[in-house]
Amino acid sequence: MSYLMKGGVAAATVGTTATGAYVGSRYLTNTTSVSKHLTSSGYKLISSIKNPDHLKLQWKEEFKSDKASIKSLLNLKEDDESKGGEALGKWCTSKLAEEYSDKVDGLESVKKYCVIKTIKDWLIRNGNKAILTENQDDNSKWEATYNKRKQAKTPRTQTGLTETWPADSGTDKKDTDLPIIKRWCKEKNDSDFLAYEDTYSHVKDWCTESANA
Repeated sequence: MSYLMKGGVAAATVGTTATGAYVGSRYLTNTTSVSKHLTSSGYKLISSIKNPDHLKLQWKEEFKSDKASIKSLLNLKEDDESKGGEALGKWCTSKLAEEYSDKVDGLESVKKYCVIKTIKDWLIRNGNKAILTENQDDNSKWEATYNKRKQAKTPRTQTGLTETWPADSGTDKKDTDLPIIKRWCKEKNDSDFLAYEDTYSHVKDWCTESANA
């Protein structure tokens, strides 16, 4: 074989090897973690909460909200909610660091317990009825909830209402107040449940049938 042909074969071999290495390196770097997959899919991770105290409280409430199922998932004997929340946080950290595939063991549980939920989802998780709707069938329920808040003198500012409750119990601002309350409830329905905020409690009090039970 001539030096020219040998050189050509050598060059082709080097080129093939280099191409294979490039493809191989791209394959390796294209893998992604469960964490990155979920965030790129629109999920918000509980671990993204920066304040340590807020994060600790969020894990505690997550554990508390479905304690029996989470204890079973983690094979956990601990019943204390703070320690249970800590254990759940560690489990989520471990699972989120794994390489993503649609066959990752426990992926649905990661989606269920390691991400921030909406207030709407949290109401359902905690056995409360959904936020009242604009359907006429709910009109009497809105009024009952409103009257409950009025009777309890619940701060009107919780929903963006101005002024105070009328000193005269006979005075009724319901017709002007309820549209404002309904808009606020609709807005908060899809907002994040964050354990360190009071928004969830306010929504439950002002926007659900459970509030007047």
